Amino acid sequence: MANKLEQQDRGVWKKNRNERGVFLRGHTWYIRFRDQNGKLRAERVGPSKSVALRVYGKRKTEVAERRFFPATGVSFEEIVRDAITRARDEFRRNHPEMKFKSGNYGIIKNWFPGRAADSITPSEIAAKLTSHTKVPATFNRFRVAISHAYKIAIENKKVSENPGIHVRLQKEDNERVRYLNQFTTEGQESEESRLRSAIQELCPQKEAEVDFALHTGLRWSEQYSLTWRDVDLIRGILKLARTKGGKVQYVPINAEARRALLKLKALAPNSEVVCPENNYDQHRDWWLGVLRMGAIEDFTWHDLRHTFASRLVMKGVDIFTVCRLLRHKNVQTTMRYAHLGDKHLAAAVAKLAKRSVTPSDTAHQVSSTGQEYLQ
Repeated sequence: MANKLEQQDRGVWKKNRNERGVFLRGHTWYIRFRDQNGKLRAERVGPSKSVALRVYGKRKTEVAERRFFPATGVSFEEIVRDAITRARDEFRRNHPEMKFKSGNYGIIKNWFPGRAADSITPSEIAAKLTSHTKVPATFNRFRVAISHAYKIAIENKKVSENPGIHVRLQKEDNERVRYLNQFTTEGQESEESRLRSAIQELCPQKEAEVDFALHTGLRWSEQYSLTWRDVDLIRGILKLARTKGGKVQYVPINAEARRALLKLKALAPNSEVVCPENNYDQHRDWWLGVLRMGAIEDFTWHDLRHTFASRLVMKGVDIFTVCRLLRHKNVQTTMRYAHLGDKHLAAAVAKLAKRSVTPSDTAHQVSSTGQEYLQ
């Protein structure tokens, strides 16, 4: 009887049926559930009760559908290494003669040292991306690399979730058009003149590569993987086997591009590749060197492709032809250059400034003259 009274004095703990499986410890909410094997598991969620309830419901669904994979302690570095291995195998199948580089994977691999992959949150990934990148395009490339590493880890049953997909991609500014200026300003040479002077002083053998880029509009990877067997000087056609779109494409060459090709052949007569020195790091070194010497700012190798397109438009080539020469999938991408060919719009507006004599203007002039005469 005493025990019963004592129990009544303590009161009876009551809990909402909708709050089963969650409990508070200190200021942190946890969830508790049994997995598909009947093993009782506890998982730390955070300070939000509502989030804990959502996570609990999600875990119960995963268990019911036998999709729950408990935390394995696999490190973030390990899942990125798996992604690098898969990328390397695929690259070697498609490009056996080229050297593989880990690229963005090699950079993000060391972002979370010693951390388990399933312990990293979307907010941590977003903070790391923000601190390591300056422009939206770079942010997005690294975010895609992280998300892809988690996707492969899920396929390998090493993690159960992909926090990378919860980090929103940033809006990129793809309207940038930067091209070499050919006009000499007061007291200063044009950008192209300064660039050529710097190349001739530092590495004159590279001028043919720049000319080839300026007159074909090839991307770096397309130009430096091009082989002589894909060059048809008789028909004036380049065959691109490895393109951004993944399809074989053809590019016409003009007299300047042909002249550059002949120079490149003379420089390396035994090479199978048109531009044999195709190591990107070495290429970057000499290219940045000539830009510094030529005092050319905010200019990349890809801007040679922009220069190719911009000069076509400024010469009066219609935007649809430029689209085909650049091999864009749609003309909207090419429209970034359209404003460079708007001379006809300026001419149309200029017509408004030319006054024309109308009957009403003549009558007004006569009336005014008559009044002055009478006065």
